[in-house]
Amino acid sequence: MMMCHKIRTFWNSLDKKITVNKRELFLGVTCCTLAGILTGMLLSPKKTVTIGSNNGNNNTGNSAGSAPAKDDDSAGAEEA
Repeated sequence: MMMCHKIRTFWNSLDKKITVNKRELFLGVTCCTLAGILTGMLLSPKKTVTIGSNNGNNNTGNSAGSAPAKDDDSAGAEEA
């Protein structure tokens, strides 16, 4: 019963008018927005999204402008 009285008192105190600076309002909105984004990221299901092609730096299928690769195994076979 005590908790209901505290909640009711708090709820009734919300009707009072106060002055808020624009800086405080902006900070409150920013904090709530970032908290919402963080909560959404933490509670969202795990997704495997790939941005890019994951080819790496050595694109083996693209030989334009590069020297042909030397095969060391075939060079050793010729000498023997």
